[in-house]
Amino acid sequence: MILEGKKAHKKKAAIAAFFGALRAVVVPILLLAVGCTPQEESFLFEGEAQATTFHIKVYGPASVTAEDLQRWLADYNRVASPWDSNSLVSVLNKQAMVAPDDAYLCELLQLGRTLYLLTDGALDPSLAPVIEAWGFGVGSATLAADDTVGLSRLMLHVGDTCWFDLARACTGNSAMKVVLDHVAKACPAGKTQLNFMSFSQGHSVDIVCDSLRAHGATAAFVEIGGEVRTFGKKLDGSSFKVGIEQPEQGKRADFAQTVTLNERALATSGNYRNFKVDPVTGQHYGHTLDAKTGWPIQTDVLSATMIGPKCALADGMATAAMAMGLHKTQEWIAKHPGWDAVLIYGDREKGLQIWSTLPSN
Repeated sequence: MILEGKKAHKKKAAIAAFFGALRAVVVPILLLAVGCTPQEESFLFEGEAQATTFHIKVYGPASVTAEDLQRWLADYNRVASPWDSNSLVSVLNKQAMVAPDDAYLCELLQLGRTLYLLTDGALDPSLAPVIEAWGFGVGSATLAADDTVGLSRLMLHVGDTCWFDLARACTGNSAMKVVLDHVAKACPAGKTQLNFMSFSQGHSVDIVCDSLRAHGATAAFVEIGGEVRTFGKKLDGSSFKVGIEQPEQGKRADFAQTVTLNERALATSGNYRNFKVDPVTGQHYGHTLDAKTGWPIQTDVLSATMIGPKCALADGMATAAMAMGLHKTQEWIAKHPGWDAVLIYGDREKGLQIWSTLPSN
C-alpha cells in the first residue's frame, strides 16, 4: 500500500527555497536610534513564495529593492529547483553528472560533500531516488511501505560518492561545462541522483544575507521558511532573537526556547508536521530517512535546531540531527565547539524534554 501524505502538513522538502512568482511588500520604517541625530531607515520585506513565506529586515544605507530580492531568488531557482526540469540540478541528474560550472551549483555540490563528511553519511544527497519514492520529494509516493525489494533496488547507488570529484573540480566561475569523463562513467545518468533539498533553503538564506551585505546593509535578519541568519545589530543596539516552537502536531505551539543570534544562522527540522500515513495500519512515517537502509527513522528526537556560522550548514545539520538521534548529536556537538543545538525529544517516563547547549531563557 502506498503511503498517504497529510496535505495540511507541508513537507520541508516542498518548502525548500524555490521561488516562482515572488511577491514582496516593502514597508519603510523610520526609527530614531539612541545617540543618533538623523533618523535611520530600515526596510521590511515580507511575502509568500511557493508554499512558504519570507521575512527580511534590512538596516543601514542598503540600495536594495523588492525587485532585487526577486532577482536573487529567481536566479537561485533556475539552479536549484528540482521542480524545474531545466534547472541545473535537474540537468545534472539527467546528463551523467555533467552541468554548467555555475557558482550556486558548485556551492551546492561542495556543501553536500561537506555535510556528508561532517555527518559520516547521515546526510547523503545520493538518497534522491529513495526520497522521491517515499513521496518526500517532488512527486507523490510510489513505494509501498512493505516493498523491501523495491527499496533495495532504489538503494543500489545510494552512498556512491562518485560525485565528489565534481565537487572538487568545479570552480563556479567558468564559462565552460564541468565535463569529467571518469565521473560520467562512474555516475551514469539515471543511476546516481542527487537531492540538495535538505540544505538548499538555508543556502538561499545565505545568498540573500551575503547579497544584502554587499549592497551596503549594516545589519539584517533574513528568514525564509523558518531558516534564519543574521548579521549586525538592530538600531537600538540589541541582538536579533528567534523562538523555537514546541513540537505539536496540527497547530502552532508556544516557544520552547528563545535564541539570541549574533552573526549566526539557525535552522530547525522535525517530523511532527511532515509525515506519511500507512492507510492500512495507520502507522506514521516521518520524512527523515536512514541513509544506510532507506527506511524512515523512528527517532527519539522530535525537533532538532542547529545554530552555526552559515544557514546552509545549519539546515543540513538539523536534518542530520534528526537522523542521528539524541546521543549521536550530543556527541557531534561536543566535537564541534563552534556549534549549538536545541533538541526536543520524548522520554517515556518524563515526557517531552529539551536538551540545549544555550543558556536558559
